[in-house]
Amino acid sequence: MTQLIRFALISGLLGFHSPASADEWVVGLGGSDLFDEVRAEAAAGLLEYHSDPFFERPLLSMSWLLAVQFDTTDNHFIGAGVYALRPFARRNLFVEASFAVGGYHQGTFVGKGAESLLFRSSIGVGMQLKNESRLSISLDSLLDKKFTFDNPGKEAIMLRYTRPF
Repeated sequence: MTQLIRFALISGLLGFHSPASADEWVVGLGGSDLFDEVRAEAAAGLLEYHSDPFFERPLLSMSWLLAVQFDTTDNHFIGAGVYALRPFARRNLFVEASFAVGGYHQGTFVGKGAESLLFRSSIGVGMQLKNESRLSISLDSLLDKKFTFDNPGKEAIMLRYTRPF
């Protein structure tokens, strides 16, 4: 069953779906464990897929998301959840946030224990570009089932590029 869920998430992220169903892709690069006293800092990457919005109002839209987050110490998170976007009126600025649940693989630097099921939260700010794509910076956190930062207590700062389709 776990293999099937992983295949479904990866398939969605790699584009094995109807072209009409895609709304936007996100690519992020940044650093992981920058504030952690135990784990080693690492370069991090992020791939996200956001569906067409299931809720849309002038000042808020919400979409389903699939996310894959990884770093150079071989930590991997694959999850699904909800993404929210709130633009500011008469400006090209916005706030974005997401919450996801998914599977986690502990990497090569085992400074802390980690559960295999984690929650990922993200909050960011950014600006709309001329071609309807967006550039943002976000703070992402992986939380355990008690919603604490202890196991694994990973955070990442990401520079994100979002492109609609």
